[in-house]
Amino acid sequence: MNFYENLIILDPKLDSKAAEEAVERIKDVVTKKGGEVLKTENWGRKKLAYELKKRKEGIYVLLLFKAPSHAIVELERFYKVFEPVIKFLIIKLKKKQIEAALPAAPEAGSSKTAAPAPLAEENKDVQ
Repeated sequence: MNFYENLIILDPKLDSKAAEEAVERIKDVVTKKGGEVLKTENWGRKKLAYELKKRKEGIYVLLLFKAPSHAIVELERFYKVFEPVIKFLIIKLKKKQIEAALPAAPEAGSSKTAAPAPLAEENKDVQ
């Protein structure tokens, strides 16, 4: 299974209860397709950079989950017909991104903590 990060912008007209129900429906789709939701963050109501579907703000929700690749196709199909969702973005995470997002993830190794320091030194030499 792969790890994914999913940013969802929900309709700002939803109250907090309806927004929570929408997120729960999204989580159900992930789990029914064989995935597991690892982390959910509700970033709240924020102003959009540009107008989407005649809306100037939206409710931002971030999901981190692991799922088989066929679940992503179904999730995207679900988003296209699910009314509360204005916009969505699903990104497949690489190992370093997984370690940064979930420090307790099984793939996250404690031996890699020293790796960022040499990278920073290499960047100094390039400049």
